[in-house]
Amino acid sequence: MGLASYLTVANIGVHVLGTITFVFSVYYNYVHVNIPTHVNPIDDAFGGKFKYLTFLDGCFQALFFLYALIVDIFPLIFPTKSSILETLTQVKNFFFASIAFPLSMFVSTTFWSLWFIDRSLVMPKDIDLYFPMWLNHTMHTFVFVFACLEMVTAYRPYPSRIFGMTTHICLQLSYLIWIHIVYSQCHLWVYPILTQLSLPLRCLFFLGTFVYTSVLYMVGEYFNKFVWGYQPQKVQEKRQ
Repeated sequence: MGLASYLTVANIGVHVLGTITFVFSVYYNYVHVNIPTHVNPIDDAFGGKFKYLTFLDGCFQALFFLYALIVDIFPLIFPTKSSILETLTQVKNFFFASIAFPLSMFVSTTFWSLWFIDRSLVMPKDIDLYFPMWLNHTMHTFVFVFACLEMVTAYRPYPSRIFGMTTHICLQLSYLIWIHIVYSQCHLWVYPILTQLSLPLRCLFFLGTFVYTSVLYMVGEYFNKFVWGYQPQKVQEKRQ
């Protein structure tokens, strides 16, 4: 079995484990994590769990790995539908490059950075009783790990930087608008850190997140090039 075959098997394994991990984590989070209002007033407020970027990212990761697994299985069921498979693969690659990878990096690195500075800024200690540590790691650590595993086990041509980065920034902008809609409905910020910032500092904070997420997109692009090379033909030689 050549290197390409090992990588294909490893990539399918990543998709299987990623699907199980994130589908179950999202299910458990949605169904079993119920934080009382006196512990965290925002939890039951307008938007439910869909106001948390962590939960939304978990949904995106579950969707990506499930979709990637379907793409893996597709040629076994429809071996003659190569044109459809090519389209499905292009969608998978674009989704990973523009959404799944930079979003997972953003959620993981910002959460743990704020946690080590002052965990009350993102997840006060009182929540530990309702939000188990294993779920904390699947939603905030494993998203990082699985994104890296996906990157090193499968090559993907990145979309044009303008198209890919614009897609991701639009996603982040949509979320920024969403959390302001939530605030307008319940007069509570989704994250404790936002309550401690004045309006100018809050604006700088949001601007910083847009700059940071753009950097993370480029990190993914260069990470892909570093692992697989700059040209598809070189990639094929490397895999063989």
